[in-house]
Amino acid sequence: MLQHDVELKKIDLHTNKVIKRDFYKDRVVEVCPICGSSWYIKYGFYNGIQRYKCKVCEKTFSHTTNSLWSYSKKNTRTWLEFTELMTENKTLKFCAEKLHISIGTAFYWRHKILQALSIDSTPDSLSGVVHVGKVILKENFKGCRNAEIIASATPREDLWVIGAKGQEDSMFIKPIFKHQWDKIAFNEKVYSKIEKKSYIAPYGDSYIKSIARRHNRNKSIKVETEYRIKYLWPNLKKWLSIFHGVASKYLKRYLSFFIIMNLDKVIDYMDLIYDRLFEGNRFIKIAEIRIMNSPF
Repeated sequence: MLQHDVELKKIDLHTNKVIKRDFYKDRVVEVCPICGSSWYIKYGFYNGIQRYKCKVCEKTFSHTTNSLWSYSKKNTRTWLEFTELMTENKTLKFCAEKLHISIGTAFYWRHKILQALSIDSTPDSLSGVVHVGKVILKENFKGCRNAEIIASATPREDLWVIGAKGQEDSMFIKPIFKHQWDKIAFNEKVYSKIEKKSYIAPYGDSYIKSIARRHNRNKSIKVETEYRIKYLWPNLKKWLSIFHGVASKYLKRYLSFFIIMNLDKVIDYMDLIYDRLFEGNRFIKIAEIRIMNSPF
């Protein structure tokens, strides 16, 4: 007798397996993710995904090991839907209710994706006309159980966030130092990425203007205003308000997402997954997300 699947649970399960297999089929395995050895053999399939066995540590792994969704008990479709909602700047509450997951799960999923995006968000170099500006944010202890104690013991310091946009579709926005201008930190983390032949267009800061004058050597060229850097503060303030404030320890991750949302290239959530989230080791444990990190 043919068994009827009125709620389509079987086809839904099959669809999720097909989606997962399709996403991971092109993910390259170069070394064992456990010990780093390149001496491994094929070791059968699981749910249509090739598995391998390392000849050194004798551990098994596959294309899914240490990927963004490793060890997740939720299906692939739910992750895809969450990524789409995240690109639409939906709140955690909205995502949780829409996908029938807890707010805690939505929070950790967001940070898993943000961590994956932050791995290679910083360009190696900035060339051509390089627009440079800054934003000063106050430290934020959102989510910290001892936030009031920390704030009363030490005043909230200024965080200097430097933004830079090169000629190509590359952007640099990161917290660089605390409290006051730090020339050494700026040179090490920002200026070192600006090519010597480039021209620096500074915005609204005397320190950056001083560096630009020295770098440009009194050269003067016609530069079109880069509004994403000139109005970095109002744009960033408006964007951060979507999340009702961001803890300083997570700021770098959120800025990586902000960069992607402000590039010239139009990126939808599928581009985000294929181009940004499936390369290399993108896995992070929940315990590592909880750790209080420096914003720098």
